[in-house]
Amino acid sequence: MSAAGDARLRRLRLSACASLAIVCGSFLAGAAFAACKPADAALAGQYASGAPTPLSLRLDADGRFRIYDLPPPLADIAGCWQREGARVVFAPGADGDKDGIERVLPDPLTQADLDKVRGDGIQTLEQAVDAGLLPPARWWAHQPRKPDEPLRVKVFDPRAGIAAGETRLSLRLADGREIEASPGTGDGEFEVASLPASAAVTAIGVRFAYPPQRTRWVATTDSTKQLYLIGFDALAIGAIPGGPLALDVQADGSLLADPPDRLHFKRTP
Repeated sequence: MSAAGDARLRRLRLSACASLAIVCGSFLAGAAFAACKPADAALAGQYASGAPTPLSLRLDADGRFRIYDLPPPLADIAGCWQREGARVVFAPGADGDKDGIERVLPDPLTQADLDKVRGDGIQTLEQAVDAGLLPPARWWAHQPRKPDEPLRVKVFDPRAGIAAGETRLSLRLADGREIEASPGTGDGEFEVASLPASAAVTAIGVRFAYPPQRTRWVATTDSTKQLYLIGFDALAIGAIPGGPLALDVQADGSLLADPPDRLHFKRTP
């Protein structure tokens, strides 16, 4: 198959999987989920879908689910599920504490990194970063913020590279105040220049444009840094198009998705 054909097939597979992560129905009401509620034990078990998008699905009686064997770059999807009449709905990410976002902390730059680029005028890691010879994120994400420095936040999808879109950013400070940053440029990059000199950031909140529009928080437990990288799960927050999905319970106990996906999950031993 040609490269173009491979790309088209990959897009089709991603599209078929995308709907599985759109949060449906009453699961969306809360700002956070501590645990799943028990679900219909009669539907609990192992399922698998056939071609052209073979996936595996596990429904647990305690209300948790996991979808795996997804095509790269998609990772496993986990969360809560419930039966509503003749349909099954999913809340990806609802069974964990990340709420679809997490802080990404890259490996810090080391002396070995500096040795690779050391030269005339480049004798420190900071000089190498300023000269564009080493990745700035690996430096700034570990450097404490000074009183006269702005605080930068990058919101991004580390798996599939989906754009953050029209995202809003909030900072929660140690004194209880919450500061909302000015709207970003649409690429998930924010710079907060008016942060008080002594401000200590304890949590970062991200509000995506995808419904439901609510602020998702991730805690920061170390000293305030110059840069924060916040990774989001495009599936869990509904950033991948495809519309909401509910699986219809069939007479034989299998589960069928709505068009255009038509994923058909059948029980496996």
